[in-house]
Amino acid sequence: MLSDAAHLTRRQAMAAMAGTVLLPGAAVAGERLVHERHFLFGSPVDLMVRHAVGLPVEAPVARAMAGLQQIHTRWNAWKPGEVSRINQAFRAGRSVRASPMLRALIRSAAVLERESFGFFNAGLGGAVNAWGFHDDVMRPGSPPHPGLLAAWRDAAPSLAQIEFRGDELHSTNPRLQLDFGAYAKGVAIDRALDQLHAAGIGDALVNLGGNLGAMGRGTQRAWQIGIRDPAGEGLVARVQTQGREAVVTSGSYERLRMLDGQRFTHILDPRTAAPADELVSVTVLHASAGLADAAATALLVAGAQRWRRVAERLGVTQVLVIDRHGRAQATAALAPRLRLDGLDRRQLISVA
Repeated sequence: MLSDAAHLTRRQAMAAMAGTVLLPGAAVAGERLVHERHFLFGSPVDLMVRHAVGLPVEAPVARAMAGLQQIHTRWNAWKPGEVSRINQAFRAGRSVRASPMLRALIRSAAVLERESFGFFNAGLGGAVNAWGFHDDVMRPGSPPHPGLLAAWRDAAPSLAQIEFRGDELHSTNPRLQLDFGAYAKGVAIDRALDQLHAAGIGDALVNLGGNLGAMGRGTQRAWQIGIRDPAGEGLVARVQTQGREAVVTSGSYERLRMLDGQRFTHILDPRTAAPADELVSVTVLHASAGLADAAATALLVAGAQRWRRVAERLGVTQVLVIDRHGRAQATAALAPRLRLDGLDRRQLISVA
């Protein structure tokens, strides 16, 4: 599958190689499943609600899906919308108006950047563009010129460089370009679940291209989630969700470009403006899908020696990490919950 990744569109690649998948669950008498599927955020979006027969849920489901569509339209850095408009203003050194929702997103992302020691950084859109990872088609080519990468490193774009002036934003760093690809999906999942909960729905799952957020009460209401094997087609483990919980995997194997005959992963290290490939898969479980989304990327970038420190700083306690040699580590809080498939229990290292 990896050898074909360079020829797939971004949507196809993410749909085929998502790090986490929903597994079939047992049917419960007297219940039905409402399932809506659309293509947003460059990947399939599934919204599922389990409910008692006769309970009308179609309208709340439709409203939640419409909310996801709105976020997709407004927060895509590579399509016409609010984020691309702000990036254009930053490049020109102009102030620009931003909606309350986007201002809140930027503020929360800035906190996560700071708390992750900078390993999560939503201001790297220019470097993402330089590597060609924004394109729908992952075409072969050549890496960016070293001088261009050095310019990005020297500019050190950071959300801390954004000045809030009422409802306007300003930055003196033209290389600061927003890209919420490692955060927006998680935030969108949280908003969709909040909407469903407010409508009286307590048993639902949102799947944005393998970023999963679920809610359900009791063991019978658990959703069964599989964690993909980064080295193959199968699963390394399965886990049942507990209450409201997100399961998010960041993988350096998911989107690749062949550049001068060498594979390069799409997840960039803010310190080098180059791909981070020391770890190949990081799965995070947390009540907040937004935090899980950002943390999974931050831990993958942090690498084998630093991910535990970053997880502790972010307050993330349930993590599964797989390095490029196939070695797996799970935190002590997560290890007992994992039902292993591709991993042998003796091969799984439990860490504090």
